[in-house]
Amino acid sequence: MGDAAPARAARGGRDLRLDALRGCFLAVMAGVHVPTPLSRWLHEPFGYLSAAEGFVFLGACLAGVVFGRIRRREGANPMRARVFARVRRIYQTHLALVLVAVFAAWWLARWVRPLAYHFHPFLMHPVVSLALIPLLLHQPPLFDILPLYVLFLGLTPWWLEIAARRGWAPVLAVSVGVWLVAQFHPFGAPLRALADRVPLVLGSFNVLAWQLLWLLGLAFGETVGRDPAALARHRRRVLVPALVLVVAGVYFRHRLGLAPATVPDLPLWTSKWRLGPLRLLNSLAWAAFLWSWNPHPPARWIEPTAMLGRRSLAIFAAHIPLAIVATSALQMHHFGAVASTAIGLAVIGALFAFAAWLERRSRSVTS
Repeated sequence: MGDAAPARAARGGRDLRLDALRGCFLAVMAGVHVPTPLSRWLHEPFGYLSAAEGFVFLGACLAGVVFGRIRRREGANPMRARVFARVRRIYQTHLALVLVAVFAAWWLARWVRPLAYHFHPFLMHPVVSLALIPLLLHQPPLFDILPLYVLFLGLTPWWLEIAARRGWAPVLAVSVGVWLVAQFHPFGAPLRALADRVPLVLGSFNVLAWQLLWLLGLAFGETVGRDPAALARHRRRVLVPALVLVVAGVYFRHRLGLAPATVPDLPLWTSKWRLGPLRLLNSLAWAAFLWSWNPHPPARWIEPTAMLGRRSLAIFAAHIPLAIVATSALQMHHFGAVASTAIGLAVIGALFAFAAWLERRSRSVTS
């Protein structure tokens, strides 16, 4: 056997490569969320896409494979039960994380000024904010990806049922239409007007735009899980066009930057929060390239990041308070480039240590 077998071998039949890829996204997120020279290097070096796009798309692919298989083998009701159990767990994790964070900020903000800035809407309206947090209508910065998951995963059984009856084409057609509306309709003005009266904080991600990325991943994962040969025959055809788009994205990202004065409309086309057209194209090009290339690295090379990916929810939850604490320390004290980079690396290293502890704990429980 070559290196392919070790790369595919994982606990419970999981593909180690997918766990490793998700773990890479988590490590990059942690590094980006702490403002250091390291974060500037990790900020979208591979084109107009970030770890968030990869994390959401890969999560949708895995949901399509896993829950699509459960629906085919056991039926719609068991599938819904499994989905909602996962939604409940993510929601509970998010709620516990936010509540601990805002109460810590309320207690420490007078001494730790960066916390006062980070949680300013909550500190100005704590009672109303506490009522909005369980409704996912008050999401402080960095706390907005898990609500996105709760919403999209909660709608996944409905999307899978429609696709099973009518196919993915009408589902994706409607999704593209909603995405287009999100690109051009000024939803921000009424939300800002409402936020003047109510501490409504819906996060940075435009849900109407990002649903397209989730549905594309969901459709891909469900199709591959149901009929692997349906897409496998197109691997070689996709490789070269996807590679051209990937190289073009990397070139223009570093040639033009994120918001150059010479291309005034580029921020609209590459907007992260509204998932602009070039960003969507760049993200899908990377997904198509990796799928068509289908690399098989040795397991020992990718096991460390796969360990993060296997514990993705716990690792994602852990990185948020670590990033906030590290950022507060950096903003309150004047560290040099070397020291601040060391702090960023320490945050990432802490996630690996936490994942290793979770792995040891899991093995001791099951043994």
